[in-house]
Amino acid sequence: MRRLFLATCSALLVACAPPPEREIAVAMTEYAFVPAAIEVAAGERVRLVIRNTGRLEHDFATDQRGVALGLTHVHLAPGASQSIDWTAPAEATEVAIRCTIIGHEALGMVGRLVVRARAP
Repeated sequence: MRRLFLATCSALLVACAPPPEREIAVAMTEYAFVPAAIEVAAGERVRLVIRNTGRLEHDFATDQRGVALGLTHVHLAPGASQSIDWTAPAEATEVAIRCTIIGHEALGMVGRLVVRARAP
């Protein structure tokens, strides 16, 4: 019963979240993220639309900072896509992105998400 209550509360919170301020397309191909650097403003709510445009499976995985900030791991088959609605933290920071499929990071499939301070 408690799990059902918590799941319902979580669903309501997600449903009540403000819409994203903008959408950012991220393509995954052999062996790169396009763009390699994603820039957002502190506190900005964005929708990351991640697409696997390659011929192999790829994933979008962040370092521990990204995990702590609520960015989820996305694993996609060729041609698949998934969206993540995310609110950047209030402080400037940088998060490393990589593909954790064996060998892909070593072949250069890395990127970064940069949170910039908002202009006063």
